[in-house]
Amino acid sequence: MLTWQKLVLYPLAIWVVIYLFICALIGFKISTTADWVMIVTTLISVIGLFIASKSAKLDSWKNVIILAIVWVLVMFVLDLVLTVPFVPGYLTNWKTFFSYGLVLVLPLIFAKEK
Repeated sequence: MLTWQKLVLYPLAIWVVIYLFICALIGFKISTTADWVMIVTTLISVIGLFIASKSAKLDSWKNVIILAIVWVLVMFVLDLVLTVPFVPGYLTNWKTFFSYGLVLVLPLIFAKEK
């Protein structure tokens, strides 16, 4: 069963962890454009999406697809409001769309309860 917590709080938690990680790097004056930063943020995303997808305990493919689409939309809106104003060109970077692709595809792999 889909609830607003599964639809909103799970992606919000993942987004906040990644956002705080990037903010910490900026605070310590560490370059956020390094390849290792993308690797770490991708790992955070994969682990977070795995945990959140398994926690959702969905029983139908329809709900899994809805979940994945809503998660992408939630993260896009958060990026639009809290990242784009501070990072010029954020929505033109391939890494941004790679992360949205992960958010869309991984729940489809992880979420279906067996």
